[in-house]
Amino acid sequence: MAILIRLAGHILLSPTNTLLLTAFFLSVIPLMLSVTYPVYWWLELSSDAQRGAAALMALPGMFLDVLLILFAGTVFPAMATEAVVHFGAILLFGYAIVLLTGFVQLRR
Repeated sequence: MAILIRLAGHILLSPTNTLLLTAFFLSVIPLMLSVTYPVYWWLELSSDAQRGAAALMALPGMFLDVLLILFAGTVFPAMATEAVVHFGAILLFGYAIVLLTGFVQLRR
């Protein structure tokens, strides 16, 4: 996702384009679901193991994204300063969805 934001973050996270920002926010839901559930199914995880796997998938990215937010001006030079708030919100939203998948079982 960081590469996408690096290339098109100034467009996707523009505070002036509410419709595109909302669509980008909503696109995070199916993206995170399509990443996490196949991993659970591939590894044939129990519901308890699924919770741990969700945490293990989310935590490394959360720690690395701290650096992305701190150095957003350097890493994403085309992104407006106001857009960094939206970027952080989308990251937190994505991690919340990943963690939620640890508790919500879907059938294959």
